[in-house]
Amino acid sequence: MSDLHFTPRAFDLLEELAANNHKDWYTQHREEIEIYLRDPFARVLEAVTQHLAQTKVPLAGGAKTMFRQHRDVRFSKDKSPYSTHVSGLLTPSGTKSENQGLLFLQLDSSGGMIACGFYKFKADQLAGIRDKILAEPEVFSRVLEELDEAFLSLSDEDKLTKMPRGYEAHAAHPHAEYLKLKSLIAQTSLSREVWISGDILDRIVEMAKGCEFLLAFGEVKSVSN
Repeated sequence: MSDLHFTPRAFDLLEELAANNHKDWYTQHREEIEIYLRDPFARVLEAVTQHLAQTKVPLAGGAKTMFRQHRDVRFSKDKSPYSTHVSGLLTPSGTKSENQGLLFLQLDSSGGMIACGFYKFKADQLAGIRDKILAEPEVFSRVLEELDEAFLSLSDEDKLTKMPRGYEAHAAHPHAEYLKLKSLIAQTSLSREVWISGDILDRIVEMAKGCEFLLAFGEVKSVSN
């Protein structure tokens, strides 16, 4: 198996894990999960890190920025002990901190996804980004244009239904709908073939470069609105 190629067995394991989400099965297949899923996933993160190191989006990660297969079920109604996907982050600091620009990568039984940007701003960060959108509308328009050129757009999954408190007067602003967002995230889905063919590296690097302006724009200081 080439370093950045996944075999069909990887997807078989994810399907089997979903159907047998319990300790006995996981213990019996732990070694396979490491060989076919987690180890090659870490290598992908490391390879992307190397490719982005000399670019304007030097995101970094590896085995230490991957999420565990064991789920924290303390506050969840779903008590399944294991995640049925493999996921990890690339961040400017090379840590698993989500309070910064990031690229999130997920491998699941259908293929997976890549998401890039800023996930769930803290309240003061959110005020800062909203103020920046209002203060620099042309720059934000360029962010949107760059995403569009890369066939991407900002997700509206994490969005208020009304204008945020303190910003009601800007309801007619050209970017009013973006002021309602609580995250600035672009995402794209991945097929199984992307992983099996080894094209995953190019797809991730392409996604990161397509989000260059977004990642730069979102780096704002915390403020009080």
